[in-house]
Parts: sequence; structure tokens; C-alpha cells
Amino acid sequence: MPLVNPHIMVWARETAGLNIEEAATKISLKGHKLEEIERGKDIPTPSMLRRMAKAYRRPAVTFYLEDIPEESNYGTDFRGQAEEYTPKEKAHVSALLRYAKSSQQLIRATLELEEEAVVLPFVGVLRREWNLPKEAKSLERKLLDMPRSQYEEFVRDALDGLDLVLGDECTRDIYYAQPNKARAFKLLRATCERSGIFVILKNDLGSYHTKMPSKLFRAFVIADDVAPLIIINHGDSDAGKSFSVVHEIVHLLLDQTGISDIEQSNPIEKFCNQVAGQWLLPSELIKAEWTGDSYRVPKLRKMISQVCEQRNLSHMMVATRLRQEGLILQEVYSQLMEDYESEWKRSQQQNQESSSSRQNKGPGYFITQRSRLGEGILHFADRMIQSGGLTVSKASIILGVKPWNVSKLLNPK
Repeated sequence: MPLVNPHIMVWARETAGLNIEEAATKISLKGHKLEEIERGKDIPTPSMLRRMAKAYRRPAVTFYLEDIPEESNYGTDFRGQAEEYTPKEKAHVSALLRYAKSSQQLIRATLELEEEAVVLPFVGVLRREWNLPKEAKSLERKLLDMPRSQYEEFVRDALDGLDLVLGDECTRDIYYAQPNKARAFKLLRATCERSGIFVILKNDLGSYHTKMPSKLFRAFVIADDVAPLIIINHGDSDAGKSFSVVHEIVHLLLDQTGISDIEQSNPIEKFCNQVAGQWLLPSELIKAEWTGDSYRVPKLRKMISQVCEQRNLSHMMVATRLRQEGLILQEVYSQLMEDYESEWKRSQQQNQESSSSRQNKGPGYFITQRSRLGEGILHFADRMIQSGGLTVSKASIILGVKPWNVSKLLNPK
């Protein structure tokens, strides 16, 4: 029987963001016992390896590798504060990205095996039509070097690309006409799924202890031309989720895989934000709502709130659009954003407390999971299992549940 590699054991623990004591507790070992295993002085039992695999979120076979595996390519990290995250936060995000990549690869492979793979023309359409580089740094330089008139034309082409994806099912007016922000997001998501984009809501790894706030990531996209996948942070507001979906569609048009937060200085993120903002609230509409008073914050807040309620938008996005159009000063914009961020944090705290107080009264596990996975991926898994194109074990990887829960998830009573 092959021996486990002690160096791999250390690497797996550290990349899971765990110190010796934390890891030992999770796998029900004494700290000194785990240290001996990591030094190669003791051999873990199969039971220990299974617990380690679960705690470190790695396949058990990983521990037998000769060398530390190269990290998979998850695209570009567009987040502005990535270097400030703790080892545990980084480990949680890495595990989330591994899940997303595994799910997406299985979906594509299944479609190809069943001869259902169809190349989606909108993925990379901007890159092809504008002859742009795929490498992110090169694209950033290209965007920075664009003359203003050319940049504005590029934005218009991107808006046309959004219309190509969303079609007549989710025009701007139809989005505005939805009764609330939750329904508006639901419409936007369903339209994406019908266009071939899988949209999953996720902000944890299966437990409250691994919950990832919006500051850690807002969205992740895999720009695949057969099975594009978007992960949206479930903890974001409904209007924030809508903005993130539109933002990530622009990433698909650019053929850019990567993870995003609220970063606004990166040229690619700035472009995606601008296009998403203009689709959700075009210049002519925001100017029509403009009262002309750029200094009185209370009056501005009232106007912004009215626009948000009428059109299912987020306060931060509307404030950003006002600034982009040059209608408010930078110091006013900064104050508004600071106020809205504080309000959002208070709202998150209240929601968390409310959720804790009624944790036994909310929807069941399978209803919650179905809502987060979305109809697109649920229908795909169910259809492929029924046709024999997908095994239950592989479906469990795509759906992020145990194999014995797949049937209950797909066929709730």
C-alpha cells in the first residue's frame, strides 16, 4: 500500500487555513499526534485520512501524491483587497472556486458526451469583434489606451451584447416593471439560464462557519463557450445580485474568467461596472430624474431612494451612476457610499440575528438548496440522470450535496 506524503499533509492543512490545533480538533486527533503524522513519524489510518479529506476539503487521493499539485487556474482575481484576506478566508474562497470549476467541467463534459454541446455565440463576442487580447493584463492596458470616443463605442457594443443575452424576455422596462427587487433578480436569473448560463447562489461551504461576506467576493464567472457558470454571493442584496449578474455577463462578453468584489479601479472591472450600470440605469433616465442639487445629501438620498424603489436598483449603484455622469462631487459621492455601506452592514447584522432567532421556522434544507442552485442546473441534473448521461455520484458533485441526497433535492415532496 502506498504511503502518504507528509509534505502534502502539511500543504493541505495550511491551504485549508488551519493551524495544528484547529486541524487536530476537526479530525478528532491530539495536536502532537497530527504533528507526528506531518513529520512522517506516524502513519494515518484510513479513517483519519477520510476525516482529513473532509476537514481540508481535498480528495483523499491527494495525500498520496509525490509532489504538491499546481493550483488550478481559476482565472483572474479582480478583487481590490485580495491581499488583506486572512488565510482562512482565502481557503474558503479557494474551496468555493474548486467546487465551481469541478461543477462546470462536469456539466460541459456531460453535454459533450451526450452530443448536446452547443457553442454560445455571446461568450467572447466583444473580444472577437474588437480583436482584443484574452490575457487580462493585456486587456487592461488596451482599455486604458483606448481614446474616449472608442471607449464609448466599446461600451455601446457591450450594451448590445447584453441585449443579445437577455433578449426580449428581460428588457430594461420589463425588469423595472417587476413588483420588487427579489422578483426582478429572479427574472434576470431565469433569462440567463434560458440563454445557457448557469447561475448559482452560494456564500458558504455547507455550514454557517464558512460563510463568506460580500466584501470577500461578490461573484465568480467561468467564461466557457458551452457551459458558462456564474456564482453570486447569496448574502448580497437582491438589487446587488442583479447588478452582479449583469456585471458578470459583461465578463462573458469579454471572455474573462475571474472573481470580483466591489473593486472599481481595475480597468476591466471599471468597464464591466460601467456597462452594467448603464444597462440598469442609462444616462437619459438618470438625467431625467436629476433635481440639480448636488450638495444637499438628505435631498440626494431621497431622490436615490425613489429611483431605487421605482426601478429595482441598489442605492450604491445609483449613487455611482450619478458620480459617473458628473452630477455629484466626489466628496458627496464618498459620503453617500459610506452611509450606504454602514446601513448595509447594519441590515446584514439584523438579518443574521433574525435568521438565528427563527432558524427552526424557515424553509427546509432542500427548498433552500433548490433556490440557491437555480432551475437551470436542477433541470440539467435531473434530465441527465433520467437519460443515463449522468451518474448520481457525479450529479452530487455538480449539485454540491451528498449522493444520497440527490433524489430528495431533485424531487422534493
